[in-house]
Order: sequence, then C-alpha cells, then structure tokens
Amino acid sequence: MSYNVTDILTIRVRILIYAISFLSLLFLETYSTTVCPFIDGLRPSQVYRNLSFILILLILYREVLYHTFKRPWKNFYLPRQAYLLSVIAWLLAGLSAFLLHFILYPNFPVASHIKLFASFAILGAGILAQIEYIIFEMSYKKIATNVQYTTFKEKISQRILETFLIFTIAPILTLSLIISRYTYEGVLDMHIAKEVIYMGLAMLIASIILAFTFKKSLKSDTKIIIDDIQKVKEGKYYDIQTINRPDELGKISYTIKDMASYIDEHAKKIAELNEEIIHTQREIIYTMGEIAETRSKETGNHVKRVAQYSKILALKSGLNEEEAELLKQASPMHDIGKVGIPDNILNKPGKLTPEEFEIMKTHAQLGYDMLKHSNKKILQAAAIVAGGHHEKYDGSGYPNGLSGEDIHIYARITAIADVFDALGSSRIYKKAWKDEDIFNLFKEQSGKHFDPKLITLFFENLDAIFEVRKMFQDTETSSISS
Repeated sequence: MSYNVTDILTIRVRILIYAISFLSLLFLETYSTTVCPFIDGLRPSQVYRNLSFILILLILYREVLYHTFKRPWKNFYLPRQAYLLSVIAWLLAGLSAFLLHFILYPNFPVASHIKLFASFAILGAGILAQIEYIIFEMSYKKIATNVQYTTFKEKISQRILETFLIFTIAPILTLSLIISRYTYEGVLDMHIAKEVIYMGLAMLIASIILAFTFKKSLKSDTKIIIDDIQKVKEGKYYDIQTINRPDELGKISYTIKDMASYIDEHAKKIAELNEEIIHTQREIIYTMGEIAETRSKETGNHVKRVAQYSKILALKSGLNEEEAELLKQASPMHDIGKVGIPDNILNKPGKLTPEEFEIMKTHAQLGYDMLKHSNKKILQAAAIVAGGHHEKYDGSGYPNGLSGEDIHIYARITAIADVFDALGSSRIYKKAWKDEDIFNLFKEQSGKHFDPKLITLFFENLDAIFEVRKMFQDTETSSISS
C-alpha cells in the first residue's frame, strides 16, 4: 500500500501542529516587538490582528501545499517531504507578514519588515518545523507498518547536523537582532539582558523538547533492532520487525530481516540435510547389522526385533525418547564384531570347542574396537552395545568382566533383547526354545546374567514384546509360543 502526505495529517496531527502554530505566533508578538522598535510601537490589538491574519494564511498555505504535493516524491522520505512543505509554509507566512506590514505601515523602514520575516524564518521554518518533522515521523510510523523500503537516502548524521546548525544559528541570529535593535537605540542595560535571557530560555525549551522527542524516537527504533538481533540469536527468524526509517537504522533493520530470512531458509536446508545424514547413518548401521547376522546364517529380522525390544525396555527403564530411539538405532550393531570371526567357527553346526569359543568371544571386543573412535552419538552407542552385550550382571561375562551398573544400561538392555530373540529363534546349531523355557531361564539368571530390574520390566511388558515378535516374525516361524 502507498501512502501520501495527507495520510500523515490525521486529525490529531493537525490539531497538534496548528496548536503549536497558534502558540508560536503569540510568542512571535513578543519576539517581534523585542527585535524591532517599530513593531514595538504598534498597539497590542494591531499586532494580534495582524498575527491572526497571518495564522489564517499559514493554515491555508499548509493545506494547499499538503494537497498539491501530496503524492510521494521519488526516493524521498514522506515525513521529510511533509517537513519541507511545512518549512515552505512558514516562509510563505513570513513573506505575507512582510508584505502586510509593508502595505499597512509604509513609514516603517525596510529593515523592520525584514526582521519580521526573519522571525518567521528563524522560529517557524527553523525551530518549529523541526518539531513538526518529529510529529510527522511518529504519525507515519503508526500507519505505515507494511512499508518496504528499497532505497535509504536519508542519513542520521545529516539529520543531526541539520538540527545542530538550526539550533546554533537560530539563537545567534536572535541575539544579533535583539542587540542590533538596542544598539540602534543606544540603550544597553539590564532590560536588554532580561530580553536576551527570555529569548534564550524560549529557544532552549524548544531545543530540549526536540532533543527528547528525537531521543525517544531513536531509542524506540534502536530497541526494535536490538530485540531483532536477540531473536536471531535465539533462532526466532520468523518474528523479526522492521522500522519505518529510510536511513542507516532502517537499512540495518531491513538487513537484519533479510539476514534472518536467509538464515532461516538455510537452517531448514541444513536441518533437512542433517536429517538425511542421520537417516543414512541409520540405514548403514542397520545394514551392517544385517550383514553381521547374515554371515552367521541368521535372519535380518533378528536385528529388527532386538532393536524394537531394546526401545521398549529403554523407555520402561526411564530413558527418555531420544535415548531410547538412539539405542533402537544402535542395537542392530551388537554383533558387528562377528565379521572378524572365521566362517568355520561362526557357522559351525555343532558345539564349539573351548578354543573355538574363545575366538568367538572376541567378537565383542572386535565390535567395540571398530566403532569406538567415532564421535557420532549413534556409533558411540553402537560401540557400547557391541562391547558390552555379553557382560553379565554378576561379573562373569566378557570381554571385560564388568558387573552391576558398571555395565552400561544400553548393553544391559540389549543383552536381554538379544538373548530372548536368539533363544526363541532357530539357528544352524540349535532349535528355537519354547517361551516357557526362556522365561524360566530369565527368572533363574535374574541378578546373575541379567539386570534384575530389567528382567522385571521385561515380564511386565510381554504383550508389547510379543506384538513386536509377531510383526517381525521370520518367514518360517522359529518360536513356539507357550
């Protein structure tokens, strides 16, 4: 949506600037009589009559200018356009005052009329227009919340310099006019000092009002920028505000918004890539687990079932969803070390000799050594499972003879899941056990081979475990349900 100058001039803004204009013209009566002895000689009724006439003209000049030049100037800040039109209106009012006095009082010297014009230029077009500029900006910000700047031609430094020069030159010119009047009359006394102080205080008050208003505007806009930076730091890229300024602050604000959009877009892409990497890792780990099982003539469904059993027990033991899912993804690698075991031992149909069994036992350490160097969470978890799933709760397991809770919870959980599925499945060297026999073994080995707390949880969640076994059963059922 495009805005024009008249959109800024709401009823509230008009009342405010015309109230300021009225009070300023009252001040001009005192100011003019101070700087010009001839105006000082007029009766108050004459001065107020003339000023009232000029006030009406000022209002007319403003409205005509605002409506004639209401369309935005190309690459121009709309409040600044309204400000320049206000400056022109004050200068036209000063010129009208000059002509009015020139016609009504032809006996006045030209210098007297010039001083009157200078009063309008200094106080109106100079000081008061600066205050009006702030008012126009505040009004514009309220209505133009959807404005998108593409050019930033305004400069804060230029604005500050402009204001500084006005509030430096205006007092100097004012004091010069006052001193010139009393120098002309040959009178320099305490009365003059009071007049100078009075005018100085009036301009100081105007300067303070402008400074505080300008400060408030800058503070508000700067806070938005700081808040936006904080939002970017917190990853809230979608909640960035912009400020309606065509200067450096506005450019910074829009740059932050563009940056946030860029970061958000690429963060999503990175998240997608990261998710793809994680998914790929999981597939590789699962496939490697299947390869290990295939070498020992076991089915891929074994690793699927062990993974699901492990997650069930992990959640029931108090691990959070993230850890439980991590264990589920890592547990298929529990026998990865078997890739290093010779086929004649791995697939021997009969019972292994003591020497062969010692070689078979090395698969736990082999698996751990293969994975331990990775800094990826999933491979670290897989290393723990591979190295510890044959440790026993009473310390009689291998490869390190760990006991109790010195055995990682991941390994204790996987041990139960692996043994349950291994015993319940047919292998080249044995037939599948009945569930009743497996349960009897688990009860007997609770506190010996297995963590007793986990065994309790296993029996409490048999329905979920049976459901998994049914879902991922082998082509030929290898377990006879009791």
